[in-house]
Amino acid sequence: MTISATSQPLRWGILGAGRILQKIGPAFRLARDVELVAIASRDGARAQTAAAEYGGRWAYASYAELIADPAVDVVFNALHNGLHCEWSIRALEAGKHVLCEKPLACSCTEVEQMFAAARANGRWLMEGLMYRFHPQMAEVQRRIAAGELGRVVHIRACYASRGREENNPRYWTAAGGGALLDIGCYGVSFARLVAQAEPVQVAAHAHFHAPGGVDLTTTAQLEFPHGITAHVLCSFESAGSYYAEILGTEGKLWIPNPWLPPAAVDELRLTRGGQTESIRIETPHFLTPFVREVEHFSECVRANHAPAVVTEADSRLQMQALAAIAAASRGV
Repeated sequence: MTISATSQPLRWGILGAGRILQKIGPAFRLARDVELVAIASRDGARAQTAAAEYGGRWAYASYAELIADPAVDVVFNALHNGLHCEWSIRALEAGKHVLCEKPLACSCTEVEQMFAAARANGRWLMEGLMYRFHPQMAEVQRRIAAGELGRVVHIRACYASRGREENNPRYWTAAGGGALLDIGCYGVSFARLVAQAEPVQVAAHAHFHAPGGVDLTTTAQLEFPHGITAHVLCSFESAGSYYAEILGTEGKLWIPNPWLPPAAVDELRLTRGGQTESIRIETPHFLTPFVREVEHFSECVRANHAPAVVTEADSRLQMQALAAIAAASRGV
């Protein structure tokens, strides 16, 4: 997942100067053989401030200027969900490779349009599910594959966080807002990853901001083949809660920080036969998953090899699952 040394770093530009920039921006100082060269925001002053803070050479007051810059090889789309499809396609058509922040899009139709543009222009497109790049996820998968849990029976995943200001695009229907797309995508992705399958039946309930508005809390029950079930909870309005748990016929695995673990050391807890083992996962930096994500995508671009950690098929099936949950929560 790392890049071999090259004489020319891959040059990145970032669309957007929102919250995600606070995490992905510093990652470029740690990632190997990459260079952050440009940041764009519709607010020129904000772009200037961000470029000065994170080391970008150029600041643009429009997204179009950045994607037209021949000095940019790869674009990270950090815009709100409602702009993922439009600006990823525009960047791909301008000859840029695109790493797009999760969720890749707001609908299955948009996902198809985006990958069609990537294929038509011979460019890479990947969904930025950074939690997949933390070493603990490889350890989780290794323990399951080794049979330490027996047969997986049930998966639980929760991501709840209060404090989203209501003028944030996450509360705008037209911007692809709502808890399910913004943070519920983690739990859905995790359940699919652990089950190694797609849900065959979905039930869901949601509390909405207003009639026709975005979901503030969504709970979903997923049924997978081979008797595996999952419960996913996401919320903008509850006290903070972040966890995942996998229950098997021979044991259970508790993951206290599945989405963005703390710096240096994280611990998984494996319980078998009444005994609990703490599994230490050491990482060099809090930003490790973002750094590895940037390095991995850069390697994909340089080597032009497949598959990526998050494949086209994975993103397509992920969006189908999210769409099914959204429809079930509205009784459609």
